[in-house]
Amino acid sequence: MNRAFLKPGLFLLMALGALGAAVSSHSPAGYLCVLLLIPTGGFLFAAHAWHGRIFYLVCSGELLVIACGALIIWAGLFTAWMLAGVVLLDLGMLEGREDVSVFILFCCVTLFLAAGMQLSNHVLVPLLLLAAGTGLVLFFQDIRNYQLRKKYTGAGS
Repeated sequence: MNRAFLKPGLFLLMALGALGAAVSSHSPAGYLCVLLLIPTGGFLFAAHAWHGRIFYLVCSGELLVIACGALIIWAGLFTAWMLAGVVLLDLGMLEGREDVSVFILFCCVTLFLAAGMQLSNHVLVPLLLLAAGTGLVLFFQDIRNYQLRKKYTGAGS
């Protein structure tokens, strides 16, 4: 995978999603999506050696996601996908084929969650289901971490 072109490509796709939301919206708030691309791009490309750059990239990118999602939910979802891809690439967590497949799985799951929220016309029930599922995953992950710690520290012998 050629990472040199992937990060600018994902940012370009994020910018196209934000511009698409701004153009398709008949609200003057669409200009906010275009303006919020500036700090996100600045943190991504201009501040390479800045301590805490990823945190500021996520924070400025989430403002962009919220602005796009307020106009069109699908533009906000697409922008969130691209932001997640940019952050994963920057952290070096999108290296192999397995990482890319997990990222695509994340995109598919969030697509179905967003479709459920769009069809149900409210957010509470899908949000509670997402919170319950996340809680179960974290619970089972904690149990597995405890088992591994117990096995490799010799406490179980």
